[in-house]
Amino acid sequence: MNSEESINLTCSIVTLFLVFTGILIYVFFMMSLPKILFVFDCKFYLIAFFVILSSDSPANWKDQTHMVSKDGQECVVRALKNDAVLFRHKDPQRCVEWGMSNGVNTIVLEGEYIFDDRIDVPRPGVTLIVDKGAIFKLNPDTKHSTISFKARNPDYWGMIPFIYNKGHSNVNVLIFGELVKYRWETEERGRQTLPVMYDGRNVNGDCGLSGGTMLVTGTATDSFWLIDSSDVKVPIVALDTGPGASLVLEGCEDCDLGMIVNLAPESGGKTGETIDLNSRSIDITIERLIGERSYEIIDCNESHVIVDEAVSVGPPQKLFGRGPVSGPRFTDRKSFGTRSLHVKKTTVLNEALQAKLIHDLPSFPESLPRFTVRTTVEVGLKGGQNRRYSRSVEFDLSN
Repeated sequence: MNSEESINLTCSIVTLFLVFTGILIYVFFMMSLPKILFVFDCKFYLIAFFVILSSDSPANWKDQTHMVSKDGQECVVRALKNDAVLFRHKDPQRCVEWGMSNGVNTIVLEGEYIFDDRIDVPRPGVTLIVDKGAIFKLNPDTKHSTISFKARNPDYWGMIPFIYNKGHSNVNVLIFGELVKYRWETEERGRQTLPVMYDGRNVNGDCGLSGGTMLVTGTATDSFWLIDSSDVKVPIVALDTGPGASLVLEGCEDCDLGMIVNLAPESGGKTGETIDLNSRSIDITIERLIGERSYEIIDCNESHVIVDEAVSVGPPQKLFGRGPVSGPRFTDRKSFGTRSLHVKKTTVLNEALQAKLIHDLPSFPESLPRFTVRTTVEVGLKGGQNRRYSRSVEFDLSN
């Protein structure tokens, strides 16, 4: 439950309490004794109503938090409150989806998990955390659900979103672990994993989901995606695996992005794009982009974005891409035919020798419900000096 929902719930409870209190006072003074006894009975039911309502309040966040872990060859979902086993299955996909369907917070602990198919977020308002030390892989012997580009042959290149949020608002996905790339290619057909995708496409052609958070300090080798989504916060996406782009947006609006990083896996290496605004995104704000000798730190196609600072580790191949308007790959939003890119500050670290990520991450479940995530990009310069760029974000799972 976010802060706005909590405030609205509190206001509703207070209003309901005042109305009922007024009615009871009036009845108490105006009715006969038998009716007064009836009123006291009403009071009892009213108290019971508030007790039931409070059982789903933020104060009981422990009841709404599930821990997923390995148990031999199987996967189990345990209650945070008493460590009881609530669900068990050999396929961790079933366990993760059960946790999100039956609680608000689902945390997958350390271990290697082999999934038969992608993880589908089942409903709005949930949080999924992949803990450090958790390794997600797709089973190569099972059939995987895919989505496709808008293309002449849309079935040729089927994309597999490993964690897929289709149309659900206020979803939080925090990746501290590793999502392993699954790829199978032939001349006839291709497959490629997209680690996490928020997909708000709908028949109205607007943003079909709003709110929520995506954060990545773990490991992946492909791009994280937002499609037709509004007001999604992405405080950190920091990768040192050199993907084609760390983050891709299509058809999004009013999204607030923090520090987006794409570093090379080897010292002195090059990267592709830090962020790709593929097409038809508007009112996007970004605090800082960091790329290492990038092909393009930002690729802005038919989108409107403001960037506070772009940092190049080493001389870039190209800072900004603003080519001709490109067609959509996924978005269902109509073209608005214009684009604008405003970068307030550009920093080029020509003397950079190497760069690395430093993560300060919580330990689960010890850090619950409130924890801070902090990521620092440390750039080593000639002469032994260092330049540091940091971003931190606080979370409270009791809200």
